[in-house]
Amino acid sequence: MTQPRTPFRIQATPAAKEAIGSLPRRTASRFEQLRRELRSNGCKAGGYRLLSDDRTMPSTYCCKHLDRDWRVITTFNRERVVRIVAVGRHDGPAFYARLAPELGISSTGQRRHAKPRCC
Repeated sequence: MTQPRTPFRIQATPAAKEAIGSLPRRTASRFEQLRRELRSNGCKAGGYRLLSDDRTMPSTYCCKHLDRDWRVITTFNRERVVRIVAVGRHDGPAFYARLAPELGISSTGQRRHAKPRCC
């Protein structure tokens, strides 16, 4: 008999916590659904991997479309911890441009068909 897998632990940065606390009702509901999926499935629920700042390879960060133009940026580690680093509205390239210096990601995305899965 196989043992049930240990759920992933969810952590959020202070900025992500603040953004989560101010989500509109519908988006907050979708976020709670995503939180359950992340706890159960880790990076399999993380969406797609973002590009590194030099655009030559994927970064360690993933992006999940949450609701309409809302996005959740996560990273994962081997200790089964999901870290939510940003939650915000995708307002064109400005969303990623604000995150790029801190996270070391590209401020511009890639074509839909070229986005690798989070894991």
